Amino acid sequence: MKEPASLGRWWRTLRPLPVRSHVERGVNEARKRLWLPVLPGLVAIWQRQGAQQAAKANVAALRNLGAALESTPPPAVAELLAGRLVLAGREVAAFPPEDWQLPGARPLEVYEAHYLDWVDALTAAAVRSPMDAANGGGALALAGAALGRWNLAAPHLDKAWEPYPRARRTLACLRAAARLTHLAHHGRDRLRPQHRELAAHLLATAAAAAAGLGLLAERHLGGNHLLCDRIAAACASAVFGGSEAATAALAAECERQFARDGSHVEASPMYHALAIEDLLGLQRLRADSPNTAHFQLDPLLARACAWLAAVRHPDGHLPAFGDSDPDALVHLHLTRTALAHTPPGRTDPRLSAWTSRRGAHFAIVHTAPPAYAPQPGHAHADQLSVEWSWRDTRIFGDAGLCGYEGDANRSLNRSAASHSTLDIPGVPSTELWSTFRVGARGRMRHLQWGEQGAWHWLGAIFEWPAGTHRHLRFVAHAADGHLVIADRLRAAAPPDAAIGRLLLAPGVTWQTDQTLQCAAGNLRIATNVPMEMHEGLRFLGRGATWNGPELRYPVTCNDASWLHIGAPSHQAATQARADLTPLWHSLAAQLDVG
Repeated sequence: MKEPASLGRWWRTLRPLPVRSHVERGVNEARKRLWLPVLPGLVAIWQRQGAQQAAKANVAALRNLGAALESTPPPAVAELLAGRLVLAGREVAAFPPEDWQLPGARPLEVYEAHYLDWVDALTAAAVRSPMDAANGGGALALAGAALGRWNLAAPHLDKAWEPYPRARRTLACLRAAARLTHLAHHGRDRLRPQHRELAAHLLATAAAAAAGLGLLAERHLGGNHLLCDRIAAACASAVFGGSEAATAALAAECERQFARDGSHVEASPMYHALAIEDLLGLQRLRADSPNTAHFQLDPLLARACAWLAAVRHPDGHLPAFGDSDPDALVHLHLTRTALAHTPPGRTDPRLSAWTSRRGAHFAIVHTAPPAYAPQPGHAHADQLSVEWSWRDTRIFGDAGLCGYEGDANRSLNRSAASHSTLDIPGVPSTELWSTFRVGARGRMRHLQWGEQGAWHWLGAIFEWPAGTHRHLRFVAHAADGHLVIADRLRAAAPPDAAIGRLLLAPGVTWQTDQTLQCAAGNLRIATNVPMEMHEGLRFLGRGATWNGPELRYPVTCNDASWLHIGAPSHQAATQARADLTPLWHSLAAQLDVG
């Protein structure tokens, strides 16, 4: 009897996970069921312990972090001051909410409310304008009142005590306490009672959130969740004291999660940048630590920052591979500061991405495996997606990042239709379902790259699950910045329509004479296939949507689809194709290799 599709999909989803993940997931589910009846009592204990630990906080460590955060640009707190709680791009409640369970909110929004990033934002705003806060009617007074109400409700907020919200809350409260500690150290606020009281309250909340976090870490998930759990536990240890066990556990996790070229295993630049921000915060907290034997942050951070510098566009935006917001760096002050002093590293296409930087011109192709087995939830169908900047201006990108659970556009956002790659409608290259599930997945094959004359080039094949289709993409980037893209498909049963998509970045428009127009100038496209301009959905700020232009062209199993963008002349485009054709033929021969 044929296996029901739903059961088959679950099997394809669960089978790639490591065996230990299934065991640890069962343990995690059992833990949640067992502790719900006693959670209020446990939280009360953690809160009492947190108040005791707050009195023993390492003030020097907090000053170090506060000094690093001092020049942080003022955060956007107008909505909070106006009594509105906006999370993941949507207004979900009044602020402070009457009910911290947030009925009617999406699951992610509920979790984000319990990260308490809002208390850090309000504290940062108050530190930037201390006189306003000192008068009692500004951001600091609101932060203290909201934090007090949240802590009263906390014993009955089960989602708030999941490991990841606890980790993020630990980090947010330590950041806010560090800002106030640094402010007091410089005597700018004259240690007013409300400042001292809020700092102590923040430290107690952080200590309560970190209680037992090392034991509850999300080993069943892995990836960025487990890394954040480990970082938060190490930060709490640096501030409140304790053994070096938390730092040693973090060191081991970093070795597992950061590859040789500095990339993070989930291949999402946004989550990579978030991890760097948290690690840089820990580095500041441990700056005066006498015991650094277990973990030397500098080599790891240098490698990870060099990778992020290597993939960042000249305009400062990140490539939007996987779950990535191109604007993610805007709110990551420590990471942006570090990148300002970090030269780009060398990415390894077998691990993460192929990059080519030619002065003010930049090209990147996503070549990482389709999903990280222990934590595949942030994967998109974006294999061999290309992004390109010319004269410091982004030309090709992708659709951005929408919301997660509860967002009707989540499936579209994860599909090939939201990326500058090949899309075969009805035949997905990766089996993506639900919000974070990944079933059958293909593989990257025959990766090759190098230099030929004035060109940097990459050739790679992505093979669909079960080998039903193969997509060969060839990308060549010239010394003067222009770009060549060639695509071809191999399939046992050729599809009716295979679409090559190139999503135009904001500000780039398509002219009827096959010209791209942008602020940096005009770019002609020479091609051997018909091209059409369409519109597709774009995602901004995890909440807003708009329609943006995209170029579409056919990709077949017969001849290659060649595009030459930005050639200085027709003769230059013709000569480039003649120069690159032998290389293309050697790559195309791999399409039929098993």
